[in-house]
Formats: sequence, C-alpha cells, structure tokens
Amino acid sequence: MATFKGRYKKKSYFEGWYFRNQNDNEVISFIPAFHIDDNGDKSTSIQVITNNFSNQIAYSIDAFAVSAKGFGIRIGKNIFTDKGILVDIETEKTTVKGKLYYSNFIPLRYDIMGPFKMVPFMQCRHSVYSLAHNIKGSLMVNGRKMSFNQGQGYVEGDRGVEFPTNYLWTQSSWRDKENNSLMIAVADIPFGKSNFKGCIGFVYYRGKEYRFATYLGVKIKKYGKKELWVQQGAYDLQVTLIDENPHNLLAPVKGSMTRTVYESIDCKVCYRFMINNNLIFDFVTRASFERGLTP
Repeated sequence: MATFKGRYKKKSYFEGWYFRNQNDNEVISFIPAFHIDDNGDKSTSIQVITNNFSNQIAYSIDAFAVSAKGFGIRIGKNIFTDKGILVDIETEKTTVKGKLYYSNFIPLRYDIMGPFKMVPFMQCRHSVYSLAHNIKGSLMVNGRKMSFNQGQGYVEGDRGVEFPTNYLWTQSSWRDKENNSLMIAVADIPFGKSNFKGCIGFVYYRGKEYRFATYLGVKIKKYGKKELWVQQGAYDLQVTLIDENPHNLLAPVKGSMTRTVYESIDCKVCYRFMINNNLIFDFVTRASFERGLTP
C-alpha cells in the first residue's frame, strides 16, 4: 500500500506521510519524512502540527526505517503504521507521547494521480492512503492529554523533488451517520518547458467516492488565497476559507526542508457540493487549509 520509493534515490528527493488525527475539539497531525539534499546528504524528520503550534524535530538518518512488508515508518522511538501510531517525542519545545489505534483504512478506488502516476520526472506525486478511519487512544501533548476515543483519521503522502511553487490544499473529515471526508488541491505544475494548473481531489460522502482531477476534465472556475471552485461533469464543489490560524511548516526544495508554507490545521471552511445542480451538502465545518503562498 505504501511501498517506500526513496531507497535507491541519490539526491534531491523527499518522501513524507501526513497523519491527521481529529477529536471533537482538536486536531494533531504528524509528518514523518525522509529527505536527500542536492549534495546527496540524507536526513529524516517529524513535523508536529496542532491548533496552537507547529514544530519540526530532526533525526539522524540512522533513526529512519520502513517496513519491507506493509505500511510502516519508524523514526527514532516513533512508529507510524496503518494500524496506529506510537509517538515518543521529547525536546525543549515539544513533548508528545502516547498511542493511537486505527480502524481499517478506507482506500481510494484507484491512485489519486490516475495516468499521471506513469509520467516520469514529475516534480511531486501525491498519494491518499486512507479516506477515513476511526481512532482510539490518547496522547500527552506538552503536559496536556488529548483523547481520541471516537476520533477520526486521514492519511496521505507526497514524494518527489519539491512542492509546487503555488498551490492550495484543503482537507476535512466529518460524521453524518458515518465517516465522510474530502480533499481538493490545485497547483501550478511544471511540465517540460511549460506548466499547467493541475487539480486532484475527492469527496467521500456516505460511503461513495466522487473524484475530481485534471485527467478527468475538471474545470477550475475560481482559484485564490481563500477560495476554490471546481466543476467536472455533473459535479460542482465550492470551497471558501472563513477563518484561519496558519502555522509555519517546512517544505522541500530539491529534497531539503528549507521552504516555509502555511497550514491552518483546524480552521473554519465552507464546502458546497452539488451533483446535477442538486445540493448534496453546504455547511461550514472544521478543516485543514494549506497554501504555498504568503499568508
């Protein structure tokens, strides 16, 4: 499901996994990552993002390992798998310890990149490992307990050389009788000597997946710092950022984590989704919202 692709890379490469964990009041996400700079020097790190702070913890490359048989990443004493996570981080700025247990991942029907997964030399490739899953367990975060019984989870990942220069990404999980989620991203994608504005995303609602993608003919009607409107055939999705609280995150440039991007991990976003002009949902909910532009 998540075979590590960086084993034989020599330089200018990154691979990271995004574990988002949400309870009734808070969100905490972890980004374990592997990087190789343009000189070929390898390193590894974990970024922690909460409502109140973000921090990157650097580790020696000797602390990094991946499972040869399944979805599993280890960095130091920290373990991230499709069954759950074990976190043991203690620095001057950040202390996070505990275990979270995941129910079975709900995967996409097929790769989010579609036919683009076969295109060589792409700047960045995206993966979605779990549309939604339940969470149990708790974490102690800087001396305060975060309980995740009846929590919701989402897992995705990126790999390549670096993030697109300009992009917008948002993700949300919510319950309406069952677990639902959505993710939509738009980015300026270099392609040979030119570039294009690409889109990937999905709405997973009441057990059904609705896919948005450039390779399926999506049309980007609006794209700005706080809004996104995409149409594809019968599908119409509008996103409006209502209230944000951005924290700095580090992102890769030629494999090195030297770029700053901005994520509001638990902000208010309005999502409006229609099929054949019939309203499926229209509400303001908790979400993550990230962009590679100035906040």
